[in-house]
Parts: sequence; C-alpha cells; structure tokens
Amino acid sequence: MILKGFDSFEKWDRQRELTTLLRQKGFDQTYNIHQNLMPFQFKGKWYGSMDYFQPSKKKFRFSHHKDRLEGIKLLESFHDVSENLSIKAPLFDQAKKWRERLSLFKKNFTYVRQYVSEDIVKEWIRWGEWSLEGFEKNQSLWDQEKKVIIHGDCAHHNFLRKADGTLTLIDFDLMAIAPRCIDYLQYANRISHHLGDAATKLWHVPQLQKYESDLAFLYALTYPTDIFREWNRLNKSSSQLHSVWKLTVEGFSERMEMNEKLAKKISSLNRK
Repeated sequence: MILKGFDSFEKWDRQRELTTLLRQKGFDQTYNIHQNLMPFQFKGKWYGSMDYFQPSKKKFRFSHHKDRLEGIKLLESFHDVSENLSIKAPLFDQAKKWRERLSLFKKNFTYVRQYVSEDIVKEWIRWGEWSLEGFEKNQSLWDQEKKVIIHGDCAHHNFLRKADGTLTLIDFDLMAIAPRCIDYLQYANRISHHLGDAATKLWHVPQLQKYESDLAFLYALTYPTDIFREWNRLNKSSSQLHSVWKLTVEGFSERMEMNEKLAKKISSLNRK
C-alpha cells in the first residue's frame, strides 16, 4: 500500500470511481484505490491509499520500439473500456490550452532570448501560430470521434512495468472527456524524438495510421507543445535549463525537418 496526494477530495473520488469501474469492466492494468480507507487532508492535499506495484528492473522506455508499441496498445485497451463509462469529468479543450501556452511563451520571450537566439525563438512561435490556426480550422473533424475518458498525461513515467512484466497505466490526475486522439497525439509527441524520420515512421504505429490524413492531427503534430511547456516552467524554476536548451536548440534542425514534411503533407491534403 502507498499514499498518493490529490489536489482535492473530488479528484480523489473521481479517480476512485474510474479505477473501480475499469477493473469491474475487465481492465485490470492499473492500481486499485482503497475505498475502505477514506482519504485524509494534510497541508492542503488529500491523501488516499492505493495498491503498491513492485516495479520491474526493466523500466518502460519510449526509446525502445517494443515498449512504444506496447504502451499505445495499453492506451487503446484503456479507451475501449473508458468509452463506455459514465463518469463526471472535465471536458478537455486542446485549442484553449494551446492558446494559453503560446500566449505565456510570448510573454516569456525576453527571458527565453537570454539563452536562445532570437531567430530560433521566433521560428518556434511562428510554428505555434501556424499550427494552432490550422488546428482550430480543422478540429471539428474530431467531433465525429466518440468521446472517451482520456488519461491526459501520456508521459513515460505513467506507464509502469510491474515485476511480473505486466505494463500498467497509472496516475489519472489529468483524466478528462475527449476523443481518444488527444491521448494518441500526446503519445505521438512523446515518441517522435526517438523515431528518426518521425514524419514517416509515426504512421507505422497501428493506432496512429488512421490519422495520417487527418488535418487536425497533422497540424497538431507541428505545434511545439513541449518547447512552450518547458520554457514556461523554467521561468519559475531554472533547474532544468540545460536539458530544455538542448531540446530547443540542438533538436531544432530535426524538428524543423519533421515539421516541413508534415506541412507538405498538409498542403497536399488541402489541395484535394
């Protein structure tokens, strides 16, 4: 058993309901929140108890091809169950989130420019504006996709491999109601750095193939969400400055190459 902190009692209760219903419907690749022990409040947080999973010595890594495929397959299985659950959860608004993230990055322009050349910073902003405009024009395509409960935070540390080798999905703090492609988009963004030619190889992932001609998805892939997110965080704490600088500057050419290829694909689809 371990304790986990939640921002509110409602968030604890929402995750308790989700994990309980998931397991009742046969999805057992997640933890069980203990309902017989009510959460307690301490210093502004609510703490609840849940199962402890002994982790495998072989950690889940996006850099491993097999892990990447297994991780998105687990997400797919989660969505297949969560689309049939009725849970009160916030509606996810991708465009709103990205507008706010871009706006904050622009406000932090002077700070970022201390470490990164102005031309590079402006190019990231240009891609942010271009992709956001294209995404907002085409996101209605996603309204046709059935809503599910999404995980909302598809970082590698939320895929935990147990000692017996089973891969589990943990930490549903950002769960929301949205089309499953929101999780797939997050996942694609996380793994793209490990693919080499991501603009081509992303579509080798079975769950992503249907989005190769989806304009909203393609525009969204060119939005530099990680760049904006990390610099916006850094303005509050500079502990990760070197790694964020490397992501922004050393990864610039590779990302621009990917974005240009995606832009050509978008242009081709727009002409049809």
